[in-house]
Amino acid sequence: MYIDELIELFSNAAGRFPMLGTDGAGDELRRALEGRKYDLQDEALIEAILKQDRRDFIDSFTEAFASHLDGTGSEDTDGEEALKDAIRIYIASLEHMINYYHTSLIGKHFSST
Repeated sequence: MYIDELIELFSNAAGRFPMLGTDGAGDELRRALEGRKYDLQDEALIEAILKQDRRDFIDSFTEAFASHLDGTGSEDTDGEEALKDAIRIYIASLEHMINYYHTSLIGKHFSST
């Protein structure tokens, strides 16, 4: 299932940020992803992202989170707050990729070839 794969990717990317730790991160991310209630089309797009654009997705997340930490001063961010921010940014990065895929599909559908 895509949620397990997203959690694994998050865990790998979170290793770059020591303040995130690993305790409970997977469970909290799972709850956040399940709470989004993606429809079947979005789930299919997530699966495509995981197969085709995994690297771009993770790079987008790590760059956005690193930028967030630079803006907030990472030394002032505790582990729990950093994890919440990381999950929020991770889901935002995922949804940005989903929107990109939607736009691409619509563009291909209406392009004159």
